[in-house]
Amino acid sequence: MRRTDGFTLLEVMVALAIFATLSVALYSAAGHIAGNSAGLTERSLAQWLADNRLNELRAGMRAPEPGLRQERIAFAGRQWLLFSEVGQATRAGLRRVTLEVAEPGTPPRVRARLSGLIEATP
Repeated sequence: MRRTDGFTLLEVMVALAIFATLSVALYSAAGHIAGNSAGLTERSLAQWLADNRLNELRAGMRAPEPGLRQERIAFAGRQWLLFSEVGQATRAGLRRVTLEVAEPGTPPRVRARLSGLIEATP
């Protein structure tokens, strides 16, 4: 009996099954990466907003009022909720500031948290 060159039907079917499995895994991984990229963008913008606010307080552009506050802020084409808590620090002359930036919703999703110390009277 003479052997012919080429692949058998079974070999082709196994290769197609492997290719299909790898394609599904690759498609799933690409979707996961795209979802993580959007979340990373949101967290980066929220952290940037919190950094800006803390620097405004440190520079004396805003008076650090003690207590809890909530503000709605437009930043980078989006609406954000900024929660701030200003209280006494353990050292005299300083105030402790805790900021949380969240996406509006029920309940709000906190995307960034930042704490720092500022002068009590800039």
